[in-house]
Amino acid sequence: MKPHKNGKKIGDYTVASCIGKGRYGVCFLARDPNGTEVVLKRFRPRMWEKNKNANHYEAVILSGLRHPAVPELLGVVNARQGYYFVLEYKDGLTLEQWLFRKKKIFAPGEIYRIGSQMFEVMEYLHSRNVVHGDISAANITDNGKRIALLDFGLARYADGVNIRFSLDYARTANVLLYLLYSGYEGKGDRPWHEELPLLREQKEFLEKLLEPEEQFKDTGEVRQMFEKAFREV
Repeated sequence: MKPHKNGKKIGDYTVASCIGKGRYGVCFLARDPNGTEVVLKRFRPRMWEKNKNANHYEAVILSGLRHPAVPELLGVVNARQGYYFVLEYKDGLTLEQWLFRKKKIFAPGEIYRIGSQMFEVMEYLHSRNVVHGDISAANITDNGKRIALLDFGLARYADGVNIRFSLDYARTANVLLYLLYSGYEGKGDRPWHEELPLLREQKEFLEKLLEPEEQFKDTGEVRQMFEKAFREV
């Protein structure tokens, strides 16, 4: 795949920069004819062909979602250079960038805010029977006030057997652990539940999230339990 030069035209959009690369494709920051920033997500031809029976899920699922933390699918572009989704641009760095590039230490209040917003959007997705399937520090942006959940390429509709809400719970627990470890100064040679200075309720909550089997009545209960365990006194 040849790199796109800044200023290159893709359909009606002008590329500004490359903002992310992954196994399945590349994302570009671009501007529409009115100057509005959007994201162009280009799929690697080989992966698009390999997954041709599942490529429709992302577009179908995003088309049915309306939430401030979920990028809106604005359209598609089938250009000479390839096939693109046009997505709403969400500002802020990814949590991965905050952690590993900026070396940010997340204060308890910030972890509480981010966690609450993560479970709030997850509650919405699950109410629509959608499992994101790829929640990670690389797929969550934060601008200091609000988070956004990106990359619905692995999103599927829950079937209660192979695609379950517990997958999102476990992946969210991993994100929370990354945030909690941002301020940790120990050696890192023991399990997280022994190293991190967590309250009993916090440890029990995270352990339940990491269980492969469903441990909660619904995602609303998960959000309430998080807020109770992590709310600052």
